Amino acid sequence: MARAPRLALVSMLAITLAMVVSCGTCEPAPSITSISPSRAAAGGNQFVLTVSGNDFRRDSMVSWNGSFRVTMFISSHRLVASITATDIAQPGTVLVSVFNPPKGGTTFVSGGIGVTSTTSCSGKTSNGASFTTQPVIV
Repeated sequence: MARAPRLALVSMLAITLAMVVSCGTCEPAPSITSISPSRAAAGGNQFVLTVSGNDFRRDSMVSWNGSFRVTMFISSHRLVASITATDIAQPGTVLVSVFNPPKGGTTFVSGGIGVTSTTSCSGKTSNGASFTTQPVIV
């Protein structure tokens, strides 16, 4: 009879450990190391902005002054985004950042046997990089 409770305990531990997806931590926020180009003439043509950095994902999005732009994933270190002529119509400085949307919750063991918890990971925004639209001097 002592064997049945031990088997139940071992089974419970195996099931609990099988449920562990991670240690309950969320992915790191993306970070930008550079953008190219970093300036353009006001009133210029549309162009492709290359964003270099770390922790980019296939679902990462480039934000242009708080508005998302059409973004293509190249690698975990590079994204490209379409910047329209309207985006650079006026002189000024724009904040470029990268946003990684939230992924599903992470289940992990916390404390005693059979105690589980779910961590909800929110979306993460990178540091910002400045893009300058310069006035055209005639």
